[in-house]
Amino acid sequence: MTSLIVRGGTVVDGTGGPGRRADVRVRDGRVVEVAAGLHPDGEPELDASGAIVAPGFIDTHTHVDPQVFWDPAADPLAVHGVTTALTGNCSLSLAPVRPEHRDAVRDLFCYVEDLPADVFNEAVDWGWSSYPEYRDVLRQRGFGVNLAAQVGHTPLRMWVMGEAAWERPATETERRAIAGALDESLAAGAFALSTSFFDEDAGKRPVPSRLADDEEFAALLAVVADHGAFLSYIPNVARRRFHDDVDRMARLCRPRGVLATYNGVVHDDQHPDQLRSALDRAAALQAQGDLVYPQITPRTMDIRFNWFGGMSFFALAAGWHRIVQAPAAEKRRLLADPQWRAVARAEWDRVPRTMFRHHEHGMLRLVSVTRPEHEKWVGRTFADLVAARGGHPSDVLADWLVDNDLNPGIVAVGVYNADVDAVAEALTHPAAIISNSDAGAHLQMMCAAGDTTLVLTRHVRERGDLTLEDAVHQLTGRQARLFGFAGRGVVEVGAHADLVVFDLDELRYHPEEFVDDLPGGASRLRRAGGGYRATIVSGVLTQETDHATGAHPGTLLDARR
Repeated sequence: MTSLIVRGGTVVDGTGGPGRRADVRVRDGRVVEVAAGLHPDGEPELDASGAIVAPGFIDTHTHVDPQVFWDPAADPLAVHGVTTALTGNCSLSLAPVRPEHRDAVRDLFCYVEDLPADVFNEAVDWGWSSYPEYRDVLRQRGFGVNLAAQVGHTPLRMWVMGEAAWERPATETERRAIAGALDESLAAGAFALSTSFFDEDAGKRPVPSRLADDEEFAALLAVVADHGAFLSYIPNVARRRFHDDVDRMARLCRPRGVLATYNGVVHDDQHPDQLRSALDRAAALQAQGDLVYPQITPRTMDIRFNWFGGMSFFALAAGWHRIVQAPAAEKRRLLADPQWRAVARAEWDRVPRTMFRHHEHGMLRLVSVTRPEHEKWVGRTFADLVAARGGHPSDVLADWLVDNDLNPGIVAVGVYNADVDAVAEALTHPAAIISNSDAGAHLQMMCAAGDTTLVLTRHVRERGDLTLEDAVHQLTGRQARLFGFAGRGVVEVGAHADLVVFDLDELRYHPEEFVDDLPGGASRLRRAGGGYRATIVSGVLTQETDHATGAHPGTLLDARR
């Protein structure tokens, strides 16, 4: 049994209404009183004087589902005020997965979400096949946040079709079986179906969800509607395809009343009207009754490139993508091979754009080296390196890899969302929801956690783009209402006691830093805590003043409750 009084704060309750001075009494994981001057009843007290008491933040686009097997705290979510995380995004989930498909799902997860395969192998024990079995395994564990799970379209197709899931649309019999597996998962408490129209594997094969036709989606969305669940997806982010995918899903969801939310909505300096166009299109769909909600992250995307896997060069398939996917010995052989260099140069010149921004050398900052003689380059740009060394940029990069033992630190600065004014406009657009942190993914490329803190520091305190009450509502109550997190996202009697306590002036959004705390001593990028006084899950403190308490009261939530 847990009991607690949060004393003397200003309650901003998650509804968007004005804050009010009140104490909050918690008992057995629920809020039982919200009023000024509550009399103590022997419970411990948390001093919230001069601070805000708000519902715990909800993060509806994460990939912490593998992470919680080696880090049940899901660090650093709690030190940024998050108490509930939606997992299973981008068509990828850890269930249902047959034993014979585990390696394929692992490889796809590690490639798309840029996770170290050896860490995944060591930590994820695969003690399940079906979603109900996965649910039961997770219910035996505790976490630093609550988890809400989606079911990935890709493993659903593999569950029924095996290798054919990668090759073709489903037959009528297979569609029924895929829908049946989804029905079993949603009946067991999963919140949503997630799919992808964008992702591919390391060998450039489209993920299985991309091969689904309208008949398959109709069958799946009928099941989603029956359970009152929702759909999340990533459209093809190519400009010509993005609107087509959004319109397609709106058309399929409309007659079934299914809510659909999607990511990939960012500001691009090269196409500055694209963000506004995407949001205005969503607003037009909403105006005609469609339940479509584009997700916006406030974070400027500075991407540190991982030379040992991941999607950094996926558009340069014949050249640099091969290097990133190859083992070290093969990397060295290719980098020295004149034929590979010729192919890489030609592709570099032919392809207009990649995540690496290979034609925008000034955006690529050299942040670390492996040998003392190269220290003078730290802090300079790839443009400086090309100018000094001469030759084709692809060859300069190849030599730089060799000179730095295949692991130079290069960061593409401001790939997306570099225009803060444009980001602010998106955050306040009525069609959008503030989401899409991507926490738990790309651990060696960036730290995606901390969006909550960036919203509160930059867009509330410093710029005034949002009021505090509206920002809290966007991060809590609004998402709880849209996505069915019953009893969460508000501070009211009967609600789950998921709370965050903070003084707005004390919050800080720190730059990411490498820490060596993955299994086996591997590194990841982490963002230090935001300065929140406390994060509370089910009435239990999970962090105080940026220090984890070691308590893991979170659980896998059940959409039926």
